[in-house]
Amino acid sequence: MSDIRQHHALSWYVCFFHLRKATSTAPIYYETLQAHHLPQVHDLLSRTFWSGINVTDSLDHFPERCTVVAVYKRLIVGVAIMSSPQEAYITYLAVRAGWENAKIATRMLHHLIELNPHTDVTLHVSVNNPAMLLYNRFGFKAEEFIAGFYEHFLDPLSRLSRNAFKLRLRQQ
Repeated sequence: MSDIRQHHALSWYVCFFHLRKATSTAPIYYETLQAHHLPQVHDLLSRTFWSGINVTDSLDHFPERCTVVAVYKRLIVGVAIMSSPQEAYITYLAVRAGWENAKIATRMLHHLIELNPHTDVTLHVSVNNPAMLLYNRFGFKAEEFIAGFYEHFLDPLSRLSRNAFKLRLRQQ
């Protein structure tokens, strides 16, 4: 029995040592969307929302005021994109699975709002999306309920609601 205990204790130590070594920490950097980010951003958005999303045109519309990408080492762990500073409509805000509790969405949303002061910010969000809590903390208010808003985008087997709320953060 002691042989078995020693074996399991040793294998736990080796596994723990390799896990600690493999998961060395690094800071998360927040930067403007750039062309070399696009493959990972498109992958993240298609995993979070639906396939076929292409945000390449965001590089042409004031990316320094309308985009923020969260990068851990060389991995894109979050992205937030606003359609333009004139419209101030958040088209996408996504965080990679497994990174939900790192406050990445909070920082990205805060960044976009700060970059566009004195401008109302709007967005649509699925009625059963947990991001509603985040938007409420920032002061976004529901202005409209839209039945079937995501009907043409979501997979028929998706658990996300096809209905959405239009939210607005008043800053004027």
